[in-house]
Amino acid sequence: MRKETSFCRVCGAGCGVRLTIDDNEQIVAISGDRDHPVSAGYACFKGLQAAETYHGPARLRHPLKRMPDGSFVRVPLEQALDEIAAAVASIREAGDDEAVALFKGSGSVMTTTARGIHRDFMRALTSRSYFSTFTIDQSAKQITAGRMGAWHAGKDHFDASDVILLFGTNPLVSHSTMGLLVSDPTKRMKAARARGLKLITIDPRFTETSRYADIALQPHAGEDPTIAAGLLHIILAEKLHDQDFCNTYVEGLDALERAVAPFTPAYVAQRAGISADDLIATARLFAGAGKRGAAYSGTGPDMSPRSNLAEHMIECINVVCGRFKRAGDVLPNPELLSKERPWFAQVEPPTRSWERKGPGRIRGAGWFFGEKLASTLCDEILTPGRGQVRALIVDGGNPASLLPDKAKAVRALSSLELLVVVEPFMTNTARLAHYILPPLLPYERADVPTTFEGMSYFADGWAQYTKAIIAPPADSELVDDWYVFWSIAKRLGLPLNYGGKPLDMDQPPSNESLIAMGLEGSMMPLEEVKRYPSGVAIDPADMPKVQPCAQEVPARFVVMPADIAEELAIVANEPATNEDSPAYRLVARRERFVQNTVGIDLAGVRARTPFNPAYLNPEDLSSLGLATGDKVAIASDHGQIIAIAEADATLRRGTVAVSHGWGDVNFDADARQVGSSTNLLIADDRDVEPINAMVRMSGIPVSISGV
Repeated sequence: MRKETSFCRVCGAGCGVRLTIDDNEQIVAISGDRDHPVSAGYACFKGLQAAETYHGPARLRHPLKRMPDGSFVRVPLEQALDEIAAAVASIREAGDDEAVALFKGSGSVMTTTARGIHRDFMRALTSRSYFSTFTIDQSAKQITAGRMGAWHAGKDHFDASDVILLFGTNPLVSHSTMGLLVSDPTKRMKAARARGLKLITIDPRFTETSRYADIALQPHAGEDPTIAAGLLHIILAEKLHDQDFCNTYVEGLDALERAVAPFTPAYVAQRAGISADDLIATARLFAGAGKRGAAYSGTGPDMSPRSNLAEHMIECINVVCGRFKRAGDVLPNPELLSKERPWFAQVEPPTRSWERKGPGRIRGAGWFFGEKLASTLCDEILTPGRGQVRALIVDGGNPASLLPDKAKAVRALSSLELLVVVEPFMTNTARLAHYILPPLLPYERADVPTTFEGMSYFADGWAQYTKAIIAPPADSELVDDWYVFWSIAKRLGLPLNYGGKPLDMDQPPSNESLIAMGLEGSMMPLEEVKRYPSGVAIDPADMPKVQPCAQEVPARFVVMPADIAEELAIVANEPATNEDSPAYRLVARRERFVQNTVGIDLAGVRARTPFNPAYLNPEDLSSLGLATGDKVAIASDHGQIIAIAEADATLRRGTVAVSHGWGDVNFDADARQVGSSTNLLIADDRDVEPINAMVRMSGIPVSISGV
């Protein structure tokens, strides 16, 4: 037996862990690392399933090749790579580099070296067919920054906040409200409440986070733009905004005030199904002179109708209240593994970068932050002509389960000439692949935490390095994600960079060398990080301070650009109630036991939750003549699924909550065995946002009946 220290990479929280490993290189126990500077002994259920994840029967241990009859056979890794590279070369011979595509999933985002090589690999192929889960998650935040501008130093820090406002996010379960609450969120929330933090939640469900709230609004699903506009109406009408900040840094405040004028408390209350008095109380609790603390959002508004508008209006609340770090404020959470940079109390002006790219070939959708849009992937595969995707490499993702319009996604993926999946489990996407290349799992390779250049992902400035602490299974042939891309480029005779630096194409690099290349010039050098096995937090004395505005003429937030004004006017002219709308709205829901589709294949998870229930308020169940455990049919205007009902008194009546990512590629499979796929209810070519082609994936009007 030996003890080893590392950190979890199931999600972005990066909680420190201690593992007990036996002489057969098997994990026999795992717990939170009490010496970790941030998580301090905390670890969640998902991370504690490591023993089964690494050593259980569901894990794939050898490269697999699909045969004509649909079965899979083992194939040596280098042979598989030879055949994959030959197929890619054959497809590229037609002179259409865009025919080869890459899809990046969250599994590879948590792998530093994989994330670091993807873009350079696509540049080597001269292909722009690069997709990820980014544009079906929360890309509305980047659109808002592109249209409105962004504050260089970021929002008020959680520990310095008097009040926090949460729209459709449940960080005590999701661990993913960036910069706010990530690791050990409950303990941090309790400490903040003890020092006097006020909390407001806006969610159709009374969530785990709502239990700590001073005000918990439970509106109709999908009404986030209406509620945010209503809060702005009150804040501006009662002059609760930061007038000095707005005078210096805000353009279009008068236009914003005119645009939100129709969103009176009475109108918002009727439309959103909340109390006008509660809306007014929310505005007054959040806004006001001298208060610190920001509004945050999550997948709730960012996957619902008018997600780009919702995000813009939510960020307008922060802007008019001036809820950003000011000159002289301490920045407790710089990214220590990014290059050191000054932080300024100033607006980074709008860029509208997408307007310089031009339209793409599918429905006019273009590119966003260097990516094609995930909701167009199926049509990029199915639509003939130049640019048609014929080969797709999927790294750490499961698009067959996560793309909108699942039936179309399965059809598209099944039609590819080449589908390669880098994946440790037999996911729905892997079942459709021509080649499955199982990767090393996190504790089998060196790594550092997820870092995003130029932004603070965590609530604290910390860093950690982990070596490979267990050997791969003795009978396995596994591969580093990055090696797949290096090997294909080598076989194609293509030069390949990593972070802009050329790689040796004769001898493969090591994980260590790639990590070192990626961290050159980082705020905390890699060798310094290695001195602290449990990780290291920034010394309070070294925390940077926000510098005064360096712009000769301060840039301004553009709070009411023409396209936002036009969309908000459309919403304002909609009726407060729609008698023809179906009685229920379906929303996505996070579960404690899985991270998107990660964990669904584990016996420990299945023992707790063998399927994803359709949660309904008990009174709704009773009115439908149903009870927990009954089968229900949930129908949208696009499709229907069968799910298993479960009572949940925390849900607002008229709401049905179902976790996404479940179900099978056999759409007739029993929901009690495989769960239910909400993406069968969603079309990928309508109810689509401008700019990022984000599809309505939550707040979906549905009808419900017994089966």
